Amino acid sequence: MTKIPFRFDSQLAGKNLIDQQLADTTKAALQKLLADSCKDAAFLEVPFDSGALNTTLAAIKAVPARFTKVLVLGIGGSALGTQAALEALKYAPARKDKKEVRVLSNLDPASISDMISWFDPKDTLLVPITKSGTTVETLTQFSIFTNIIRESLGDAGLRDGMVAITDPERGALRQIAIKTGCQVLDVPPRVGGRFSVLTPVGLFPIGLAGYDIEAMLGGAAAVLKNVDMAHPSVQAAAGQIAMMKKGASIRVFWAYSDRLAFMGDWLSQLWGESLGKPGKDGPVGQTPLRAIGSTDQHSLLQLFMEGPKDKIITFVTTKDVPVVKVPDMSFLHADLAEFANKNVDEVFDALRMGTTVGLFDADRPVFELQIDKLDEATVGALFTHFMIETALAGYILQINPFDQPGVEAGKKFAHGILGRPGMESFKARVDQVLGG
Repeated sequence: MTKIPFRFDSQLAGKNLIDQQLADTTKAALQKLLADSCKDAAFLEVPFDSGALNTTLAAIKAVPARFTKVLVLGIGGSALGTQAALEALKYAPARKDKKEVRVLSNLDPASISDMISWFDPKDTLLVPITKSGTTVETLTQFSIFTNIIRESLGDAGLRDGMVAITDPERGALRQIAIKTGCQVLDVPPRVGGRFSVLTPVGLFPIGLAGYDIEAMLGGAAAVLKNVDMAHPSVQAAAGQIAMMKKGASIRVFWAYSDRLAFMGDWLSQLWGESLGKPGKDGPVGQTPLRAIGSTDQHSLLQLFMEGPKDKIITFVTTKDVPVVKVPDMSFLHADLAEFANKNVDEVFDALRMGTTVGLFDADRPVFELQIDKLDEATVGALFTHFMIETALAGYILQINPFDQPGVEAGKKFAHGILGRPGMESFKARVDQVLGG
């Protein structure tokens, strides 16, 4: 693939959106980001890692035919990318040997109970994913499902019925993989979890679902070709920062495709966790918000149209839709004539365009991301576009977009509650605040 399969347009957000000072800052930030590809920004090298791709393809091929289902255990960056890709590609052609892939991405007991009913160790491959190897939610889920496997098939079941994806050296999951003898795939140490969808973290389950992961990496590589100031990812990052400076504290990803709902969830983690940091002059970041199609014209649009001017909306559309004709039922009522003999996408587009112009006339800025076709190459391209945009925005803001120190405190308090040795002071603080 040589062409980026989408277009980014910021014209409806106003002329001269990116002033000279921001352009200069963006140029310097871009140079630093590209220079960091062998350091913190290692995600930029992932699409070109043929060794990791070949290892993943071999692992997919090695899965015994008896496994027709796959259960992925993960949370955050270990789950959302896979969910986004599977949802985006649900109507794309898949290989005949595709497997049914489900993702358990929360610790809700009701969801776990449902998945236990679905899980059969005789035909379901277990794929636990945690970069650190110590994620509480994933290891809790893991304990439940490995016990089911062991009770049914013994230690051999753990060896043959599981593929772990984790850090190549550290963490409990790596040690468990060694102990059980199960196959294990590596998460590149320098690639952060929320930037890891194009590593085995996402490629292995997406490939098991029957999709072309080589094409996905090809789409990603196309986006990484000639990343300069005119590049859509760079323009998007600078545009978001320009809107932040004008008071847009909320970023809205408004997808006019149900298939992109999880892409909005994935982007919410990527954008929120990467950019919500202490800045030089105080806290920085934007609150990400996902909206869907005409559904949210009947819920959030009123707020967007006449509420606080603190949002920048990106409409995301795709031309890749089936043709569904609306029959002429106007004999039932004259109002139905408006839609008669039109395709559903014509009505859908009219609603979106009407909303876009309404927002523009109300002086509410809008960006547009127009996608030609939702296939593997496009999904890989979208992932890479948003990762570049996010990382570059962090560099423009002069914060580290690759860490997440703010989430660590809650983990320590949770460990204290659960009785981990050495965490007694955190348990005492919980009792003090919440009452013990």
